[in-house]
Amino acid sequence: MTNIALVVLDTLRKDAFDEHFDWLPGRRFDRAFSTANWTVPAHASLFTGQYSSEVGIHAKNMYCNCAEPTLAEQLRDAGYSTRAFSANTNITGHFDFDRGFTDFRTPEQFEHLSNDDIFDFREFSRTTGVTGKQKYLRAVYECIKSDSSTIQSLMAGVKLLNAGEGVEYGGALEAIDEFRDTDFGDNEFLFLNLMEAHEPYRVPDDYQTVEEPDMTNSVGDIAVGTIDGDQTTQAYDDCVRYLSDIYKHLFEMLREGFDYIITLSDHGEMLGEYDSWGHEYGLYPGLTHVPLCITGDGLDDTRQETVGLVDVHHTVLELAGIESGARGSSLLNELDENVRLTEYHGLTSWSERKLEQNGYEHEVQRYNEQLRGTAMPGDYYGFDTPRGFIEKGTATADDPREEMDQCVAELDIRTVDQNNEVPDEIKDQLKDLGYA
Repeated sequence: MTNIALVVLDTLRKDAFDEHFDWLPGRRFDRAFSTANWTVPAHASLFTGQYSSEVGIHAKNMYCNCAEPTLAEQLRDAGYSTRAFSANTNITGHFDFDRGFTDFRTPEQFEHLSNDDIFDFREFSRTTGVTGKQKYLRAVYECIKSDSSTIQSLMAGVKLLNAGEGVEYGGALEAIDEFRDTDFGDNEFLFLNLMEAHEPYRVPDDYQTVEEPDMTNSVGDIAVGTIDGDQTTQAYDDCVRYLSDIYKHLFEMLREGFDYIITLSDHGEMLGEYDSWGHEYGLYPGLTHVPLCITGDGLDDTRQETVGLVDVHHTVLELAGIESGARGSSLLNELDENVRLTEYHGLTSWSERKLEQNGYEHEVQRYNEQLRGTAMPGDYYGFDTPRGFIEKGTATADDPREEMDQCVAELDIRTVDQNNEVPDEIKDQLKDLGYA
């Protein structure tokens, strides 16, 4: 079987990739587009080969609870060992994104989110009124008394105590440690999500050229507080330089065990364009135009066709010799001239709360309006905004907006009950990432 690694460099902009990842070999796609502006719906497309509206996984339902089989489930059923490491809180077992993985790992700091057998020391620490030495003794007592796996839980508790609250620098170092001594076999699929380019824009001292900025706390063009644009942009660039260097080490390790390595981003980041920061709102090109590179024998060129994350899903299945019934085309062969949609399905619960708590209640309804965009052959990208439909490049279609609307009308959209409230232990991690 063909060994395949799928690596998501979370929040990496296409222009930043072009500047700092010239060392990465393989077939590059200059016009690759995410299906969404943020992690959950983008990964829904990667894992199912459908648009997020079709599987109902997005800001209003963050759980991977669709009827369609996931990529890992299909590979597992075909005989693959399916491993994963996710440094992203939203892509964990808590939200059912571990479906199909026989080995799903996370940073030690939130291991409990992917393992129900682990006692949640964070939840205990937050809710107990005991302090000092008695707090730790009571935590051990409650752990032993619970239905959790005692030994695993105590080990996780010690690691959490030693590690502190945050995931150091985004997860790549932990991924290297996790898989350094793994003896990969002949039927391996590995998924990684690394967060080095994500807020809070934290890097080792020797990469830091500016002080770590405050969280942007932005929802689209509404900024809660003051943002130093130059400082924030430089801090992001520092993170990407570090990500490039640390990923180079991980990439070299992966090349020893994998025939194909697919490197991409799930979405980009706004750095002041359209007066917007972060990635909680909109379908701006800085969010949806993403890097994509496939490393493997015979792949060493740059392609200009318009492609998307649904094509990555199709390609992985083709490499594994599995028939795909989902959307997309193989990125290994000649490509048809494609139209790819991008989608925004409203605010997450924490974005709604951020606006409401800071006096922007009247903006919540406007920011919950669904938006769509379309990437077409050539250099065209058109997208909805509250101020109307914005077009970039030259369209080959007579009426690109009408063609986009026709593509949307053909979607088999899944209606879902709203399920986007998250428990307190998840909110702790979201605060670390600048969301909540």
